[in-house]
Amino acid sequence: MNQPENTIYKGQKLVAVLEDVTNGQTLLTREYEVLDVPEDGDFEKGLKTQLVNEQWVTPEAKEIHTLQEGKSDPAKTALEVTKFAWDFIKDNKAVSNTKDTTTSIIIKGTDPLDYQKAREGKSADVRFYVHDSIIKDWILVDTTSRLEGTYYATPSKPDIANGHYLPAVHFNVVKVHVGFSFRLDAHAEVTAPSNLGTKDNAQPQVKIYAKFKVSWLDSNTYTAAFIANGVGGFRFAGWN
Repeated sequence: MNQPENTIYKGQKLVAVLEDVTNGQTLLTREYEVLDVPEDGDFEKGLKTQLVNEQWVTPEAKEIHTLQEGKSDPAKTALEVTKFAWDFIKDNKAVSNTKDTTTSIIIKGTDPLDYQKAREGKSADVRFYVHDSIIKDWILVDTTSRLEGTYYATPSKPDIANGHYLPAVHFNVVKVHVGFSFRLDAHAEVTAPSNLGTKDNAQPQVKIYAKFKVSWLDSNTYTAAFIANGVGGFRFAGWN
């Protein structure tokens, strides 16, 4: 049966795509079939879908899906993550309050202002979007973001352990678009810090997960993984 363009209907196929935008690489596509459409048009609560196909575009794309653990120096260094979780997209809008969306990986009991000579850096841009399987330019949800901030900062006070730290880390939402009565939320989660250096020359590293939630998709959370390192800066580490 023919359907009008730009409508949601039972039996329709929707495709979720995960991309590394900076390197021009599609990593994963998931196809969903629409099982039920709410009569009241409230897709957020009533739309039901089912995952029918998943395809990693290349074996290499699937391989980076798993992050490698860094080895931490057993000598204790009092590293601190100042914020372990925060929202960066809420109710389809980027959260713009810097104070609420920025973390630091520094020595416990210090302040980001206690560090100097920081370098600015950013990861690759990553994109998550959902489109109709037939009308591919009809995009229902679309967001692009990246991890960025400052790294390679050294202590400005002699009583702080030598090393290279991360005074400011946050997600920059480059673009967000949500159609119909859909809803997109995204939040960040930070792992406990590892010290890849030594006790006397710290090199903190954390993994940061960006979790995109679309409740009306059968697999409703998509996770992009990033690494923040005091010496190397920021990098995208694959979709989970």
